[in-house]
Amino acid sequence: MPRASIRGFSLLVLIVALVSLAAPQRARAQCTETQFQNYTGGGQVTCPCFVAGEMAGAVFTLPAAAYPIEILRVGIGWGSQFGGSGQTLAEAIHIYAGGLPNPGSPIFSLVGPQLTDGAINEFNLGPLPGEIVIPSGAFTVALEFNTDNAGDPFAASVVHDGNGCQANKNVVFAIPGGWTNACALGVSGDWVIYVKYRSLKVTAAASPPSVAFSGVPGFQTTCNTVNINNTGCDTLLIKGISGCGAVPFSIDTTLTSHLVVPGGSTTMNVCVHPTSNATANCAVTVKSNASNTPTTINVSLSGVTAVGTPGLNAYDIIAVVPNPFNPETSIHFSLPRAVAVSAEIYAIDGSRVVSLLRGENLPAGEDQVRWDGRNASGQRVASGVYLFRLTSVLGVRTARLVLLE
Repeated sequence: MPRASIRGFSLLVLIVALVSLAAPQRARAQCTETQFQNYTGGGQVTCPCFVAGEMAGAVFTLPAAAYPIEILRVGIGWGSQFGGSGQTLAEAIHIYAGGLPNPGSPIFSLVGPQLTDGAINEFNLGPLPGEIVIPSGAFTVALEFNTDNAGDPFAASVVHDGNGCQANKNVVFAIPGGWTNACALGVSGDWVIYVKYRSLKVTAAASPPSVAFSGVPGFQTTCNTVNINNTGCDTLLIKGISGCGAVPFSIDTTLTSHLVVPGGSTTMNVCVHPTSNATANCAVTVKSNASNTPTTINVSLSGVTAVGTPGLNAYDIIAVVPNPFNPETSIHFSLPRAVAVSAEIYAIDGSRVVSLLRGENLPAGEDQVRWDGRNASGQRVASGVYLFRLTSVLGVRTARLVLLE
């Protein structure tokens, strides 16, 4: 059998074969498995024009909104003029993170695929999660031949649709010659090759996108809940939350988890403790692995009511500022009368970290203690959630603190 193959491609005659191949429709990018292809209609033309080591491939460029993607499956149309050639062992299916003029080195290879005559052969790459990721732009899927089929009308080979060749979307690798636009070599259609993929794009959104405190009472803590929603296709990783940590504002980021699954959400509290009727503004910044990071929530205060001295009949923790904190925070509390008070920090597992007050007599009104994130030995403790416990004959009050290193 002559080894003219693609090196003499323009001299070859393409043999028309009525190979019945399904032609799934192109779908828009979405979080679930989606198919993408360049060809239209069924595979009609078979090309027994390759020798071992040469390749036929398709170059794909998805909508920008889909990237990054993970390739899950590859389909390749395979047929012969007369049919019935059984199965053919190919050398490999290669995936490249680039297109023409040279896609570079393969980022993945499936060695030894077997192709059945007269069908689109689909190969499941899903058992290799996270291994075949395309961050952006064009990528190429190519079939490398293991045996010669050039000039053999009975041999099975890759097929195309015969509906016109789209430039730069169909490639061959020739020996010699290397990577070439298949259309320039006389191919009259698009190779019947498709990919199935899922988008890995991560996006985040806050709801509500802003918080307005209006008409809230003075010397009391008022909080609103904000949801951080994962609106993308892969896990959202919240990396840090900052802003609104100065009086009169505070933020509570004791999230149930900093990992949020697609379609899920986690919450944080945005609080205000006004001590005057002045207006104020701040912004919370949420950093994550989302492509649209950071997420910003604007917070405002106006129209404070009942501004005066704090009530003396209250026994409560009225503010933790800042929260989260690094390196230190202040815990504000009010006492209805003079009383002996103890204040302690506990880890989330119930173990005591440090005592801040040990039965100290404090006057009625508002007071505060500070914690610098250290334990009883003076060592910095790890990032995480801690509990502040205020104890007196009037009862026990607790608050959650978040230390972020």
